[in-house]
Amino acid sequence: MLKGKRIVILGAGFGGLACANLLRESLSFEHKITVIDRKDYFLMGFVNLWILNGKRTLEDSKISLSNLNGKGISFLQDEIISINPSEKIVTTSSQKHGIGYDYLVIALGAEYAPGKIEGFEKYGGFNLYDVEHMPQLRKEILAMERGKIAICVTGFPYKCPPAPYEASLIINDILVKNRTRGSIDIDVYCPAPIPLPVAGPNVNQDVNDLLDKNHIGFHPSHKLKDVLNRDLLEFEYADNSKEYANYNLLIAIPPHIPPLVTKHSGFIKYGQNWMDTDKFTLKTEYENVFAIGDITEIKVNHKVSIPKAGIFAEGQAKVVSQQIVDHINNKTSNSKFDGKGFCFMETGESKAGYIDTDFYNTEGPATILSPPSEESYRKKIDFEKNRIKDWLLSYP
Repeated sequence: MLKGKRIVILGAGFGGLACANLLRESLSFEHKITVIDRKDYFLMGFVNLWILNGKRTLEDSKISLSNLNGKGISFLQDEIISINPSEKIVTTSSQKHGIGYDYLVIALGAEYAPGKIEGFEKYGGFNLYDVEHMPQLRKEILAMERGKIAICVTGFPYKCPPAPYEASLIINDILVKNRTRGSIDIDVYCPAPIPLPVAGPNVNQDVNDLLDKNHIGFHPSHKLKDVLNRDLLEFEYADNSKEYANYNLLIAIPPHIPPLVTKHSGFIKYGQNWMDTDKFTLKTEYENVFAIGDITEIKVNHKVSIPKAGIFAEGQAKVVSQQIVDHINNKTSNSKFDGKGFCFMETGESKAGYIDTDFYNTEGPATILSPPSEESYRKKIDFEKNRIKDWLLSYP
């Protein structure tokens, strides 16, 4: 009989992989660690933009999650059907008898619902967050000779808040190199009155300045309601009035929703949109069940929540893994999530800005955007390389 504990991690994104590896480093092999994900590969979200700009290919960017097995972490590619926190069992499509756990970490992330935007799929809109869309999107951008590219943020919250603005700047760079920029407009539409509601006025002004400098139109308070046909968009304002805009190529950040299994299993209650978890410990209301990353909504104040970004999931994974290790070793855990994070905002020309954030700052959330530089771009490349190496390529 297994003397150790059974730790099950749902989701193999930033949070799930960081948590699994940290636990494996800290616990003996009598403790079993299992990661479950419907995908068989890992790929960082920002790699989408590298595929878009032609610096990477889709197939070369996928890293097999089966590599976890060589690290002493069991990987199961499967669909999660239900989670029963009372019985401490997870049921999957192939393991209907259930997988028991002593500790559960829910890191299932957010899913996309492009179908909520009428006409988006019908008229060939591209989902910026679907990596499978990137090769064809690149082809269409390069084939354009004139017209307008519309980039639409369809709602909040969404993953990686700077991404639509990064995309606009990278597309600008592609068109400049393709010598077609002068005859193609780029316009970004956002439901909020500012580009990044999670950031302060200085950062938002910096983003606006970057867009202006590159002649990219920014249209605040524009919520995409319908894609009426292949060249006309309908936007809606807060007062229900409407506005229309022409386009030739449509790119959108679609509405984000939690995986249905979390609702069906009772983790998201009526009136909630995302999983509730303690802002410091990441504990849920259920015994030995934690939730980290994009599946959660951690409110900082009545206006701001922790953004949905991999760096926060990774930071939360460090806290949760330490708490589990301490609990197994009968120690009091003082590990707490500090609300800090960072990211890189690419601007084209192999440069990136650096965004540093502290959402638990006692005087209110603090965000700083450092000017674009080649150094920050190189750090972004190293950021991916180091985590791929640590999580999926290095062995004990």
